[in-house]
Amino acid sequence: MKNEETQRFGALVEGLEVCEADYFANTAGTAPPVRAYVIFFSARSGSTWLTSVLSATERLGFPDEYLNPAFIREVAEFLNATEPGRFLEALRRRRQTENGVFGMETRAVDVGLFGEAAFFAAFGPETVFFYLWRENIVAQAISLYRAVATGRYHSTDEAGAAAPDYDDEAILEWMAHLAEQENDNLRMLRRHGRAFEVLRYETMVRDREGTVAGIGRALGVSAEIGARPEPGEMRKIGDEWNAAAERRLRAERGAEIARIEAGRLARLAG
Repeated sequence: MKNEETQRFGALVEGLEVCEADYFANTAGTAPPVRAYVIFFSARSGSTWLTSVLSATERLGFPDEYLNPAFIREVAEFLNATEPGRFLEALRRRRQTENGVFGMETRAVDVGLFGEAAFFAAFGPETVFFYLWRENIVAQAISLYRAVATGRYHSTDEAGAAAPDYDDEAILEWMAHLAEQENDNLRMLRRHGRAFEVLRYETMVRDREGTVAGIGRALGVSAEIGARPEPGEMRKIGDEWNAAAERRLRAERGAEIARIEAGRLARLAG
């Protein structure tokens, strides 16, 4: 299930023309963030929803997937930076909220585009790290399978195709992929000796206010979100098809599910 995410940063920005003068003018003229945080996530763990909610506070940065290989070239053009260290420094300075908070979401595979040394040099020991995971990896894999098959990833996307045909082999492959992704995230944080706070999908979706407040506390920043979702805010798009697929997979492929579950390091992290 892996794609070309392992391309290096240089290949992704090759041939991009940037303006050196604009880089220095925009970067040097902006102070570095007072607070910075990084959320390590896996697909369909609620990360995009969390980004939208945190950004809406206007006090907790704009924690987008800046290092996703699908977006790097566009971000590099905006920052006028085609060297990893410059890219990360400009990013921290130019994508912070007015109160000096920078946030981003990433995966270990994205960090690998830059090289771990460059990334963790830019995000030093003062950075707050969060580890986001979803306890129900069966539902997570079914959600990912459906999103890829239909092209509809979020409730704000156009409705698109109907639910796909049930494919247990494909869902199990996505489960294994997700387990590897979350394990890679955890191993990277541990390899660099970074402490982190755990965010869990199931808790987040039950308590959006508490999630925002908790992240704010970890950063020493007062931040709140309204009690009710804003109009147009992302919502869960899983329905009875997802529920039925999960029941069937658990009934028919329980042994394979158990093997994947047994290898998940996230359960040891909380």
